[in-house]
Amino acid sequence: MKRLRIPALVVPLFFAACEDHSNGDGHETHGADAPGDHDAESEHSGEIHLSREAITASEIEIGAVERRALTGGAGLPAELSFDPLSTAHVAPLTSGRYTRIAVELGERVEEGQLLATVLSEGASESRSQLSQARARLAAAQRALDRQRQLVVEGIGAQRALDEAEAEVAGLRAEVSGLSRNLGVLGSRRGGELRLEAPIAGVVVQVHATPGETASPDQAALTIADPDAISAYGQVPELAIPRVRQGMATLFRPHAFPDMALPGTVQYLAPAVDPDTRSLSIRVTLEETNPGLRSGMFGTLELLGDDRLTLALPVNAVVTLNGTSSVFVPGDAEGEFRPVPIRIGRRAGSFYELLEGLEENAPVVISGAFTLKSAMSTDELAEHEH
Repeated sequence: MKRLRIPALVVPLFFAACEDHSNGDGHETHGADAPGDHDAESEHSGEIHLSREAITASEIEIGAVERRALTGGAGLPAELSFDPLSTAHVAPLTSGRYTRIAVELGERVEEGQLLATVLSEGASESRSQLSQARARLAAAQRALDRQRQLVVEGIGAQRALDEAEAEVAGLRAEVSGLSRNLGVLGSRRGGELRLEAPIAGVVVQVHATPGETASPDQAALTIADPDAISAYGQVPELAIPRVRQGMATLFRPHAFPDMALPGTVQYLAPAVDPDTRSLSIRVTLEETNPGLRSGMFGTLELLGDDRLTLALPVNAVVTLNGTSSVFVPGDAEGEFRPVPIRIGRRAGSFYELLEGLEENAPVVISGAFTLKSAMSTDELAEHEH
């Protein structure tokens, strides 16, 4: 930002527009002002003319409107939660009764590690069926061997041999199916099923106890990767057009005010919540911290894209008669005038400039509030007269 420094106001301002034209009795002498003088005064309504003394004693910085990438955004409420792709809710595939819980809350486990065992009547029945099928298969295999020997000796019928081979093939398929079913259920012996960790991580929830009824609809344990944490935020309806998948973010946990974790918007909900009128988003954090915990609250900043936009320092913008405005230098020395503008989002110490000034236009970037106060003083003096 190009800057022109004019020393700051540290003494009362004197205005060229309010120079002493009073007579000896202390009242302003209007005399025989020509009509043209009133027209000229109205044309310059709102302008501030600082005297040379005021300019010498003031510090007003003048810069130029520039384009910049806005890298800060309004904070959105957000909550940390384990990444759903790195979280496993472990439940048995059949009903039964828990006989053992092999891990404790907070314990780190490896993939395939035993978590719990379940005694299942369904598994016991399947195990019994498997034993019976294996016995029938053994008998059918012996019968098939005899038929083959008879055919070799020339006294056996080919049809009987074909039937024996079909019987063995069918029983083998049955045994294989029952074995796979028991393997899926996790049964290794008798009617006992093994619940094993599908992923490596930390046991974050334990819902089951020995002797408790086991059900496929109720998870026994939950395992999560503590290093894979996502931030879930709520975007107000009016701000939704500015959010896109892949947008860079910063998450600031309330418990650690000095911490700022970069992330990326990975998911946008397909619909706005009808109650809150906001859109849920999920942000994947690029780095984590050992102190972070699922369920922590914080603030999520949308950093925007790399698009350059016209921007003004926050200190350059004042409100005049309910309208956002800035001060720009006039043609004459010591002259300033307000210009109404329309601003967009705030990003850090800058506002997005939507309307009012062109790129490279000169503008007061420091001292705007002093000029506003001077304008109010000038207007008050005019009303008093």
